[in-house]
Order: sequence, then structure tokens, then C-alpha cells
Amino acid sequence: MKKILFFICLFSFALANAQSKVVTGKVTDDNAVSIGGVSIMEKNTKKGVMTDFDGNYSISVSSENTILVFSYLGMKTFEQTVAGSNQINVTLKEDVSNLDEIVIIGYGTSKRKDVTGSVVSIKVEGSPAALMPTTNALQFLQGTAPGVNIGAISSAGGSPGLLVRGQNSISASNAPLIVLDGVIFDGSLNQIANGDIASIDVLKDASSAAIYGSRSANGVIIITTKRGKTEKPTINLNHYTGIQSWSRIPKMKSGEEFIKWRADNLSLTNVTDLSIENILSTKEYDAYQAGHQMDWLDEISQFAPIQNYQLSISGRTKSTNYYVSGTYLDQKGVLDGDEFTSFNLSSKIENKITDWLSFGLSTRYDSQDYTGFSPDINQATMYTPYSNKWIKGREDIVLDKFPTPSLLVNPYNNFYNDDLDKRWGLRGSGFVKIKVPGIEGLSFKSTYTQSRRVFDNGFFAHERSFVNPDVEDQLNNPQQFLNKTYGSKSNVTYNSWVFDNVLTYDKNFGDHKITALLGYTKDEFIRESVAFSGTDFEKAGSSDLGFYGLNLGNPERKGGSTSITEKRNVGQFARLYYNYKNKYHITGTYRRDGYSAFGEGNKFGEFPGVSVAWTASEEDFIKNNISQINYLKFRVSYGENGNLGISPYETQAGVNNGVTIFGDQTFNTIYQSSLGNKALSWETTTSLNLGLNFSLFNNRISGDIEYYNSKTTDQLLNRRLPPFTGFGEVRTNIGELENKGLEISLKTVNISSEDFKWSSGMTFWYNRNKLISLVGADVDKDGIPDDDIGNRWFIGESLSAIYDFTVDGIVQTEDTDYIATYGAKPGDLKIVDINGKDANGDLTGLPDGKINADDRSIIGDAAPNFRANISNTFNYKNFEFYFDINIVAGGGKDNRYLGSNKRAFLGSSQGNNHVANWVSGREYWMPDNQSNTVPRPNYNNPYGYGFYQSRGFLRLQNVSMAYNFDDSVKKLLRVNEFKVYVTGKNLFTKTDWVGLDPENAGQIASSSPVIRTFTLGLNLSF
Repeated sequence: MKKILFFICLFSFALANAQSKVVTGKVTDDNAVSIGGVSIMEKNTKKGVMTDFDGNYSISVSSENTILVFSYLGMKTFEQTVAGSNQINVTLKEDVSNLDEIVIIGYGTSKRKDVTGSVVSIKVEGSPAALMPTTNALQFLQGTAPGVNIGAISSAGGSPGLLVRGQNSISASNAPLIVLDGVIFDGSLNQIANGDIASIDVLKDASSAAIYGSRSANGVIIITTKRGKTEKPTINLNHYTGIQSWSRIPKMKSGEEFIKWRADNLSLTNVTDLSIENILSTKEYDAYQAGHQMDWLDEISQFAPIQNYQLSISGRTKSTNYYVSGTYLDQKGVLDGDEFTSFNLSSKIENKITDWLSFGLSTRYDSQDYTGFSPDINQATMYTPYSNKWIKGREDIVLDKFPTPSLLVNPYNNFYNDDLDKRWGLRGSGFVKIKVPGIEGLSFKSTYTQSRRVFDNGFFAHERSFVNPDVEDQLNNPQQFLNKTYGSKSNVTYNSWVFDNVLTYDKNFGDHKITALLGYTKDEFIRESVAFSGTDFEKAGSSDLGFYGLNLGNPERKGGSTSITEKRNVGQFARLYYNYKNKYHITGTYRRDGYSAFGEGNKFGEFPGVSVAWTASEEDFIKNNISQINYLKFRVSYGENGNLGISPYETQAGVNNGVTIFGDQTFNTIYQSSLGNKALSWETTTSLNLGLNFSLFNNRISGDIEYYNSKTTDQLLNRRLPPFTGFGEVRTNIGELENKGLEISLKTVNISSEDFKWSSGMTFWYNRNKLISLVGADVDKDGIPDDDIGNRWFIGESLSAIYDFTVDGIVQTEDTDYIATYGAKPGDLKIVDINGKDANGDLTGLPDGKINADDRSIIGDAAPNFRANISNTFNYKNFEFYFDINIVAGGGKDNRYLGSNKRAFLGSSQGNNHVANWVSGREYWMPDNQSNTVPRPNYNNPYGYGFYQSRGFLRLQNVSMAYNFDDSVKKLLRVNEFKVYVTGKNLFTKTDWVGLDPENAGQIASSSPVIRTFTLGLNLSF
């Protein structure tokens, strides 16, 4: 019997060992970064292991049918049947549905499904946008955030224009508030390395932005930087290098076309000798005889490389999260001498000391160098092709400054001058967070941030700047102009601090959720400047020291100044959020702000907001009956925001200094230069927002629709005063502006399979504003408040309304009646006579046989009709391809998105139109070729007409192709991630605009070129 039992036990043991096996593998995230601490459990048992520091694991399983369950905080749980495999490698996905994404809402966070206001979020980290060669964080929002207008960048290290939901203020600032990692940020976004940015959230409606009170009338942009993600320290290297060029470059006249243009100009001034010798100046003729021509737009352009390097180290443990990065950007603009370099170093660490106490520290250092001059693009455009850059025999030393006897100057006229433009800054922030023991959900966080920023600028004009190289004596003796040399040097320092204290209570009670917040904030801003100048260095005998030798200038012509500006803000705020069964949501916000620049009795303002939302998709009648609806939420919000709108001391009377002479003595004087107004107070914007969020058909289609209507009252305007007061104007609160618009965003998953995925995005928005009232004056006594024609402000019209003459083509030789009536000449603009005055001086609305200012009217609008963006992302195995098309449309019933484009219609600037060059291929009126579009070449535009064109365009804005190498290659190279990519920016533009780029209304000769970029990059992580 004992033997039988022994053999049974032995057989059972052998059978068990025969069925069990060891499975090994590695767990990584979507970026192929190893994840340590992942739990791997044999399903329905208590048997399990955890991955090590490198994401590796080894587990013994009982059978081939065993199911392994992989789980990790923040990741979706994954199950895998062993099924004969000895090695199972797993990629865990982030457990963040679109509705569970965390949204930064100001002094706190919220899940997207709980948001009741209008908030748009752009995830940068890991997205195709992160691959683009963006030099400013705002470019991430271009076209992708409905309601956020981002302009073009036209120089190295440049900053684009920014406007959220149109213009709320007539003359005060319309810039939104910037918040960096939860703290108000007063610097430039060029200070932030784009590779450090994880996400950007934009608070657009009054309710969501009201938590920032007096600074939020123009919206709030919240930037969140990256944090550590894995237990194993991750080293990430991202590098791209590329080349840049003009997005659109006009071709100027050359050769016979230029000579004909010059001859046509002269013929219209009754010059009869149109021989080459008479058409061209002596220098031009010499170049013509030598067969020498220059393309000056090509000459002032440079090879424009761009390269960016970013190295970061990040990680996390159970108690600590850290991220350290350094970034170097070297960019040359497309214009010669336009150079920009920047260096950023950032670090952040957060530590959980106990279950109830944690702290965090972050530092950020940045430096930028903009030093350098670019050639004068205006002169380069007008410059004759028959010219030379240098005096013959003195190449690279002496510029040929004057190619003609009249007005044209070498575009490199600043070649002899010195320039300095360097900036650096340091920002440090620390917080302590306490979870109050014994009260679940109650926490207190105190944050202190201090910043310092320095601007170092200098300029010096040396004696060679004043030399006429055509005069031998000046050329050989430039020291004779030392008495004309001059320069300046300045140093401006900004110091600021912000102190935030926030008490938060976040608690679920069954079906009820409450989040309450109370806060107090205080900040201070101080600007100090020191500036010196000097002129006449004749006695010094040299100007070699430039702006570092200003002390050597003429003692009687030296100057210096110092200044200090201080301002302070203080605020108390509260927010209460309530949610019942994830169906019914309400948020109430209140903020009371004080600003030191306002006078006594007006320093404080109060800004409330409220929003409600109904998640209809949580109702049973939808959940149980309409399976196509995955999510549906309706929102309504209303609130007030403020705009500080004035600089420090602006409520006080201005004082200036001067000199006067009594007898033979000179005395310094002080006099009042402007009136003060201690009654000045906040501009206040009240806004209503209606919103809809939806997700349909298994989340294959999702989107948002927003409508808003706001009114800004107590506009900070300058009101004209009667002459007897001795002052021209005074700043006051008066006027009202209405602003409204519609925003739509849509996302679709078109195809989703194991190897191939295609998703699309679309945004569309438009904005309209209308001036409701101004100062209320009725000088002409017609019973209607007067418009402000000087500032082009018209009651009942848009702030961007264009007020000018109506033009009906060009006066032709056969228009004899028009010529006789209005004294015009053939080739002039044919301006329409639409108005006149009666005997009492009142406008009649009828022609009066005269062309004058009375014939102006509103003929269009400078604001777009609408904006839209269409994007597509294709993923095939390891490839990812992305592109987006940006559309800014004009037209419509109000003739929208017009821009003044005089240089496309007027041959050149007045005074030198007989010598200046012009764009190639452009027709113009001549007696033997009578254009009805462009006037004669020597037309001097006596009425100052703007010559408008549509700025509408369609642009292939971003394109990227990325390839993520297979695990076999990564293993061979011993890296966790290896990605290569190519990108293009501003690749193609379709427009009717003549000249440079329509996005910045780029006129020939008066605008800088928008930049097109191609890059090649790689991303490595270890």
C-alpha cells in the first residue's frame, strides 16, 4: 500500500512538472520605453511577479492555457494566453480615453468629461506636432485650436501674433494670459524649449478663465511641461537639422524688362531721349556694358540652416518624479545676418515625503542671442539690377552705397555698424503640498516662484557709415566723420515673484462628487533700466570700442538715464464644482483682484463665473436605446473677466523735463505733460458660451461645437479734450464692444486595423466684433453719436472695418467726361464720387463733382471670413505620416480679409519711381497698353488709397513622416527607442495675394519673408 501511494505521489509530481513552464519577456510603453514594476499575474490565482528595473520578467505558469494579466497604474490592463509561447513581450497602452484625459483648468485639474467650460487641449508629447521644427510654443496651436489665431513667423527666433476669440479691447492689450506649470508667466514663449512641453490647454470662455480674474479677458493659455514616466531612468536625445527658405519670394525686373520699365517711367515725364545712356545712370551703364546684373533679393538671402539638440533625463519611483533637460537651438533666418541662438536648461523634481506631505522644486535657465543686422529689404527690392555691392578693387571692405544719383541706398548700409541684443533669464519655483490628516480629500498647496530676466542691448554707428564712397577724399579719410559717430548701450532687468496658496477639497459621496477650491495669490513686478548714449568721438581719435567706449564721446553730447517701474497684484479666488451621477455638473467661480496701478477706490474688481453641463449620454433613455451615441454633453457658461489695460502710474499726471534760458544762464525745468485720471478702472468682459461635446459610433467620430457672445464695457480709451485745457487727450473708461463667434472641431477614426490606421481632424471658426458705443459725443448735432474717423472706429461696425475710397478701375484715355469733371489724368485711379455736402454742410449721399474725403466709405474688412484646418494621420506598421492644411478665407458679404498692398499696384515709393525697380511680369497702364488694374508707373496716389487685395490663402502647413525601428534594431543598438523623421513646414501656399506672404500681409519691399522649413531628425532613448 505504501509503495502504491509513493508511486501515485511521484506520478503527480512528474505530471505537474510536465505541465508547468517558464515564460519570460519584456514590458514597454508605446514609445518602446521599458516599464519597471508592472504586475504580471496568472489569472484567477494569486501567483504573480513584477518586472524589474529594465522591464524584464520571468514567471512559471501551470499550463499552456494560462492567461497572464499585465497591469500597471495609468496603463490599460492587458491579458495574453501563453499558448505555447516561451517569450511574451508586451506593449502597454496608456489608460486614458479622450473623456478621461486630464485637463488643466487653472489652479487645478479635471477630467475632460467633468469640464463645464470651453477648454481646448493640445497634447504635444508623443504627437506628430512634436516632430515639427517649431521655434515658438504657439506654433503647436496654429490651426489646431479653434478660436485661437496664431500668426506667421518671419525672422529667426521670432514670435507669432496671438489672439484668442478675437479682439475684446479697442486700445488696451488683447494678449491672453500665459501660465507655465500652474504659475502665471510674464516672459516670452521663446524662453521655453518646445521639447519640454507636454501639453497646452486654452481656457476660452469667461467661466473657465474667471479663476484668473483681471488678467483673463483675452483667454488663458496653460503650458504644462514633461515629467518622468518610468521607474528606470530614461535618457532621451532628440535632434533635428534642416534648411529654410522664403515661403514666397517675388521676382523683380531685370534685363530688358527693367530697362523698358525705366524708359516707360521717364516717357511719362516727357523725357524724349530714351537711349540706354540716358535711361541708366553712369554706374548702371557701366554695369550694363559689362553685362553685370544682380538679383538683390537673392543677394540679401543667406543659406539658412536650423539645428536643434535636446537631451533629457527623466524617471520616477514610488516617491520621486524628476525631469532634467538641456536644449540648444541655432537658427539662421532667410535674410543675411538674421541669426538666433538659444540655450535652455530646466530641471524639476517632486518628492512624496510621507502619505500626507510632498514638495517640488523646479528651475529654468534660458538665454537668447539676436545680435546682428539684416539688410534693408525695402532698398533691396527697389535697387537697380545694374549695380554692385562693393566698390571695385575694395570688395568686402567698402560698399558701393549709391548706385544712382537719386534716393537708392545699398541694402547693406548697416554693414559698418555694431549691434548687441542678448537676453537671459532664470526662474525658480517651489511648492509644498499637505494632505490634511484626518480629513480625506482636503489638501493645501503653497507655491512660490521668482524670476529674473535681463536684456542687454547696444548700437554704434561708426564713421564709415557716413562716407560717400564716390568721393575719394571721404573714402581715403573716413576719420573726418568721427564727429558724427554715435551709439548707445542699455541694460534692462525684470524681477518678479508670485506667491500662490490654494486649499482644495475633493471628495466623492456615492453618486455625488464635490471639488472646492479657495486661494490667495500675490505678485510683484519690477523693471529697472540703465541707458547711456554718446555722440562725436572726434577727440577720442577712434570709435573702435563702439558702445563699450561711450565715455569717450563729446562730454557735451553724452546722455544717461535710469528708471524703475513697479506694479503689484493681489487676488482671492474660489471655485466650487458639483457632479451628480456624472450627469449633472455645475461650476461656480469667483475672483477678487487688486491692481496697484489703479487709483484709490478703484484698485479692486470682482469677477464671477458660473457654468452648468448635462451629460445626456448618461441618461437611460440614451444609454439603453441609442447605441450610436457614446458621449453627449451640453454646456452653458456665463461670467465676467477683467483687463488691467494700463501701465503703472498711468492714473497719475505725467511730468516731463526740459530746459529754458534766462539771460545767459540755462536752467532745467519740469512741467506737466499729461492729465491724470484716478477714476480709471478695469475693462470688464461679460461672456455667454454655449457648448456641445459628442462622441459617436464607437468613438469613431467625436467633436465640439462652441458659440460665444461677449461684451466688453468701460473700454480704456483716450478721449480728446478741448484745446483750452492745454492737453490733447485723457485716458478714461468709456465705450463698449461686442464680440461673438462659432467654433467647430471634429475628429474621426476612418480606418483602424492591426497594421493600418487613418484618422482625421477638422477645425473651423469665425469671429465677428461690433463697436456698440464710443465717447457719446455728437459734435455735428445730427442726433447720432459721432464715429472716430481718425482712428477708423465706426459705431455699429467692426473694429477692422476698412474705410477708404471706392475705385472703379483706371482712368482710360477715352474717359473724357471723368477727366473733365474731376481733373484726372489717364492712368490715374478712377475713384467713384459717392458723396457731397449741401449748403448746411450735411452729407447728401449724392455725387457733387468733387473727389475728396467725403467720398470715403466702409469698403471691406481686414478680419478673415473664417479659418479652418484639415489634418490627416496615417499609421502603417512602423510608419507614421501626417499633414495638415490651413485655410484662412476672405470674401463674404462684408468683403472680408482685405489687406493694403500698395506696392503691388504702385510701381515704387513716391519720389524715386523713375529709378526704382518693381516686380516682374506685373502689367501697368501705359498709353499704348491701357491696363484697368494697375495705374501708370508715375502715379503718386494723391488721395492715399490703400490698394486692397484679398489675403485669403490655402496652405500645406505641416508634413511629417516618421519611422520607428523594430525591436531587433533597437536591441542591436541597445536603445529603447529609435525613431527617424523628416518634416516640412509652410510648403505650399495658394493665394491671389501679390507679393510676399498673405498671412502677415507681406508687401513687396516692406515686409519680412515667412519661413519655409525642411528638417531631418532622430529620436533616441536609452
